[in-house]
Amino acid sequence: MSDQTKNKKGISLSTQILIGLTLGLFVGLFLGEKASALAIIGKAYIGLIQMSILPYMVVSLMLGIGSLNYEKAAKLAITGGIVLVTSWFLAFTIVFLMPLAFPPIKGGSFFSTSLVEVAKVDFIDLYIPVNPISSMARTVVPAAAVFSVAFGIALIGVENKKSLLDLLTATSKTLTRIAMMVVKLTPIGVFAIAANAAGTMTIEEFGRLQSYIIPFIVATLLLTFWILPGLAAALTPFSYRKILKSARDALVTGFVTGNLFITLPMLVENARTLFEELRIRNEDTNNYVEVLVPTSFNFPNIGKLLTLLFVLFAGWFVGKSIAFSDYPGFAVLGLFTLFGGVDLALPFLLDQMQIPSDMYQLYVVTGVLNSWFATLLAVMNLFAFTLVATCAATGAVRINWSRILSFAIISMVIFAAALLGTRFVLSKVVGKEDFTRRTLMQAEIKEPKKADIKEIGIKETIGPKNPLKSIIKRGKLRVGYHPENLPFSFVNDNGDLVGFDVELMHVLARELKVDIEFIEWTYEKVFEDLNQGKFDLAIGGLIVNPERLAKANFSNPYMNMTTAVVVEDYRRNEFKSWRLIDNKHNTRVGVVGEKRAKNVKRYLPNTEIVLIETYSDFFTNNPKGVDALVISAEAGSAWTILYPVYSVVVPEPHLKADAAFAMPLATLDFEAFVNDWLQMGQTSGIIDKLYNKWILGVKVEQKKARWSIGRDLFDLWE
Repeated sequence: MSDQTKNKKGISLSTQILIGLTLGLFVGLFLGEKASALAIIGKAYIGLIQMSILPYMVVSLMLGIGSLNYEKAAKLAITGGIVLVTSWFLAFTIVFLMPLAFPPIKGGSFFSTSLVEVAKVDFIDLYIPVNPISSMARTVVPAAAVFSVAFGIALIGVENKKSLLDLLTATSKTLTRIAMMVVKLTPIGVFAIAANAAGTMTIEEFGRLQSYIIPFIVATLLLTFWILPGLAAALTPFSYRKILKSARDALVTGFVTGNLFITLPMLVENARTLFEELRIRNEDTNNYVEVLVPTSFNFPNIGKLLTLLFVLFAGWFVGKSIAFSDYPGFAVLGLFTLFGGVDLALPFLLDQMQIPSDMYQLYVVTGVLNSWFATLLAVMNLFAFTLVATCAATGAVRINWSRILSFAIISMVIFAAALLGTRFVLSKVVGKEDFTRRTLMQAEIKEPKKADIKEIGIKETIGPKNPLKSIIKRGKLRVGYHPENLPFSFVNDNGDLVGFDVELMHVLARELKVDIEFIEWTYEKVFEDLNQGKFDLAIGGLIVNPERLAKANFSNPYMNMTTAVVVEDYRRNEFKSWRLIDNKHNTRVGVVGEKRAKNVKRYLPNTEIVLIETYSDFFTNNPKGVDALVISAEAGSAWTILYPVYSVVVPEPHLKADAAFAMPLATLDFEAFVNDWLQMGQTSGIIDKLYNKWILGVKVEQKKARWSIGRDLFDLWE
């Protein structure tokens, strides 16, 4: 009889989802990158399950609030607000304690286009539904929620509202049925998503983020499976086991899809069922649940708040930890900016906390993993919040102080053990090496041409008016360089001359089938030596300006750069605009090169401009007491990798400049050749590859096929 009952019931949805997840992981490991073909199924599943969620949220808010009277609405707002603020306090406590698990390390960051981009968010459009239909059509969730709440509050005072409430009730049930029908496809969607992730993701790409990922996962698991359900069990009639069991389907769905939105109908139904099982379900509990779930969705949940741990990680990573005294301000800023989303909050907070905003690029790398665990925690947060707030509003809260005290003591012990354990693990698995510095200073040039590095020699006797023929005849390309122009020409840890321009010159010599010779130049005599024929062209990220055009021919630009200043981290906010810099008293701005100093003076007429010989003078001993160094953002970022206590700031308005190769005057044929060659390099992609390697710090070697069971163990395909 029991077998027949089991067959009639079938396999539970959560079990089906877990089976789909397991099979998806296996298929992904078996097929490797070929499993990416399943991504379209996962995307289709997400689209199907989202189609009814926003209408459901809008109707549920209207119905839930409109069904209340003013007394019940006020009671719900007060109790819900208290529970919400308490959950925020709990989240920030965890966020501020988890950095104790970070081991010591140093680091910096490469140039990022985010330095020269300004993210602008229209908060009016985000939260004020000027056109509610447009807001819903564009899935502007906060604006749609504001309209729904306003509609529901207005509906409370309407006298003859039964017919409208009946219509909203029927609509809500219909949308719920649609959502539940699509939810039945979850095992298939989960299978496709898991297979794609397991087949394409690599452990290596998360390697240097272990110090953030591991504490983040530990904190989410602890909150999801112990603290939140345990706290809810201590305050409500529901047992810890009942809460976890009831939330299981939504937890699995949210974790695998990384989408909190699609779990809302499941959370509402699961909460109703839980109240039904204890026979305390009534019209009030139904209304409160319908209001609390979609309403709380629009507030920063604990899953989102926990992502603020990344800001503390970023500060630790670059050696600029946030002081304890700054925590209150950080918490307030973090809470309010998270209303606009994580992608808005993190760059803003990094800037406000005087941490290089380029660190946000590291957070993006963890996107999939972050979304899984943050959504898992957010699902439990919404569920526990709804249960506690509903019980508080209906008088079903049961406060047992001895039970609460026991839970608090056990939780603190578990958290302390988790914190110490995480720190121990990280101290063993995370190296003390500066990964970014290694990427820059150990970068090599693959298959370099035979190269000589010499002092400036005697003028060549071969006719300078046809340098291309001279280069081919002598069998050697002579390139003028400066050894401290990171990342264009510099000496790496192995003693080799490397950099963007240097590697590009190796490519040119290889294509001309000649050897290459590098000859060092100085800013004072570079153009004089160039025109005397001591080298064929000069490299080093040289900026084109009118003064230089009168002294040499320049190739077409191979890179567009932005003028920036490098300052100590704690002074970043003082240099956000050229006007702000020029209005400051006693500010000394350092510049390398007399011509550049004259150009800078045009924008800073009231500022003392100090001429310094080399960039390294500023970073090492700074004998002239310079407050800021004017440099390109691309070059400045490379220097801050070596000296991570400094940051790059791009003052407003942004000043653009072109970098090009300098050639002797009256060598138009050679200039035309170099221009044609650069155009071919841009078309072939070689310049983009070198830009990724030397400027952005991306490894551009050909990516090897991901390991998979099918190929590496069974040789099913090559």
